[in-house]
Amino acid sequence: MSEIVDVLVVDDERINLKLVEGILRGQDLNLVTAMSGAEALNLLPDHDFAVALLDVMMPGMDGFELAERLRGSEATRNIPIIFITAISKEQRHVFHGYELGAVDYLFKPVEPEILRGKTNIFAELHRHKRSLMETTRRLEATVAELEASREALARSEQRYRMVADYNYDWESWIGPNGSLRYISPSCERISGYSPQRFLDEPDLMQRIVHREDLNKWVQFMQDDTVGDEESLDFRIGDINAKTKWLSLVRHSISSDKGEPLGLRLSMRDITNRKLVESKLQHSNFHDPLTGLPNRTLFLERLNRAAERCARSGEFFAVLFINMDRFQAVNDHYGHSVGDKLMVRIGVKLQQTVRPIDTVARFGSDEFGVLIEDMPRRSDVRPLIRLIFDSFREPVEVDGITFTLSASIGYDVGAGTEVDTEEVLHNAQVAMNEAKEEGKNRVTAYDKRMREGMINVLAVESELNRALVAGEFTAHYQPIVNLADGSLYGFEALARWNHPERGLVSPGEFIPVAEETGQIVTLGSQILEEACTAMQEWTRRYPAAENLTIAVNISAKQFAESSLAANVERVLKRTGLRPGRLKLEITETVVMLDAIKSVNQLKTLKNLGILLSIDDFGTGYSSMSYLQRFPTDQLKIDLSFVQRMESSPENIEIIRAIVNMAHSLRLRVVAEGIETERQRDLLYSLQCDYGQGYLYSRPLPREQAEDFVKDSK
Repeated sequence: MSEIVDVLVVDDERINLKLVEGILRGQDLNLVTAMSGAEALNLLPDHDFAVALLDVMMPGMDGFELAERLRGSEATRNIPIIFITAISKEQRHVFHGYELGAVDYLFKPVEPEILRGKTNIFAELHRHKRSLMETTRRLEATVAELEASREALARSEQRYRMVADYNYDWESWIGPNGSLRYISPSCERISGYSPQRFLDEPDLMQRIVHREDLNKWVQFMQDDTVGDEESLDFRIGDINAKTKWLSLVRHSISSDKGEPLGLRLSMRDITNRKLVESKLQHSNFHDPLTGLPNRTLFLERLNRAAERCARSGEFFAVLFINMDRFQAVNDHYGHSVGDKLMVRIGVKLQQTVRPIDTVARFGSDEFGVLIEDMPRRSDVRPLIRLIFDSFREPVEVDGITFTLSASIGYDVGAGTEVDTEEVLHNAQVAMNEAKEEGKNRVTAYDKRMREGMINVLAVESELNRALVAGEFTAHYQPIVNLADGSLYGFEALARWNHPERGLVSPGEFIPVAEETGQIVTLGSQILEEACTAMQEWTRRYPAAENLTIAVNISAKQFAESSLAANVERVLKRTGLRPGRLKLEITETVVMLDAIKSVNQLKTLKNLGILLSIDDFGTGYSSMSYLQRFPTDQLKIDLSFVQRMESSPENIEIIRAIVNMAHSLRLRVVAEGIETERQRDLLYSLQCDYGQGYLYSRPLPREQAEDFVKDSK
């Protein structure tokens, strides 16, 4: 039976339909979409819907009326209904939905994981329902067959009783002189050999016992001290040379007068049990997804390798590998594709290393490699280079081509005083260093790396000091006009110039600043510095007069009631014309409380500045609210841009976003452009502006000024 089930999605906005399709893609769901209640009703006769996702506010027949129509029909009254809406959360609206039989009520923007989870629950329930119906039909057919054959079964009752008398186990009676006196018919079911064959060939049993188990089988059979509670598990080869596991128990039997009658043997086929035991043992030491050794088995082999190298004087190496940006694969393609990609990576690594080496999977996107038997420390480098270069080859999964990169850390061990867990940890520390240095590289462990490790509490303390010391600065990434390649402006991005560590990765301090609230002070410093730099460039270069400067506003900054007043003070202090400052707020932030966001955005807009919705497409904006936001631009999230060449569906999503934005008189910026092909596709979709590594990385102020000099 097909696992794919139908899901009805009704919304009068095509962009919302596209976004729902993007969220639920890869979930074994057939999304049937409709842009009106009437269109949805026409679809009902041809589908067996597991759940209906309904928008409320639609022209003509709204979601409430459509739900009422569904509940009014015998064929559709049991379809679960989930309202997805951006209307008021007042109880009267919610109660009205539940009165109409809704099972849930989700407000836009819907969290993708919540929507996926709730939809999958009803999809799975629908699958179970179909399975139960199919099982019921089969049972009814079976009952009919049994009823029809009742008379035939009665006639064969005598034969049935005779068959039932045979024990399921393989029973044998060996006389006091060692001769086989009886063997049950079950021997043929288990071994393939008939009872007569065993009676005619007394040594047949001994011949089919597995060679590795023969000695212990002979000893068990001949040992008179073996008690009735003891058993022996051994293997045989059946008539088709297939290995079977048997469990043997033996009992000494005597007559009523106490005379020995020989041995009774009972053998049970335990092949399936042994397979389960083997799988359980395997799962304790292997990754269930890739079948590779897990961390436990890796450390066991590492310990043995260290012992061998201590005796031989050779070296071994441990590599800790982390896939760069792999979380984006799960987020945008689903865990099914991500899992398949992990399997392919495991196979690739196994094909790259030597047979004596070990590849293990430690976690979701982490692998370990143990390289053994290296006569010289330097011998490990060519093998590490082979492993690193193997990631340059693209990997295809479900028709999607992935260009991979990995950050690799390693440590080399030798001698008798090696702490193998420490060697593995050293490799992980080196991998983290490779990440901080920009990813996609190999880094050898150096003991000074541990001195540079900073935990969250230390980062918070360092942030306080750095904010006071003025160690944060802005780097500027150019934004260009896609039509002619001319400079449109810059985006200012926070960078930490640590006095000892140099530039610190934003991934290390931004999350901590967000969590502790220090992002408000940091954001204010970057805003003032960016406005100061743009005004200074304007005084020096006439061509800079119309350039814009974009500054990101965090969730905590946006929630501050004093934000508009702070922005106004910065503009007055720096002298920058308000229309040249653009504040970028992520879609998720503005949709946390859409009504409050409208008021905050209007207050900011009254200053005369530009406003942009950042990372558009990753949330779930309501079109009604988007029209009410006083924004000037939308910025398409880089995840859509980076998948354009491999996924045509993303091109259609971008096309829909651009068309929708232009209909609202908004300009569109695409971030993350890395190839000329991406640039050309975006231009053909009428995207207005773009930024990314194709044009430039974020630059220090002095280097960004060169772009201003060369602009026309």
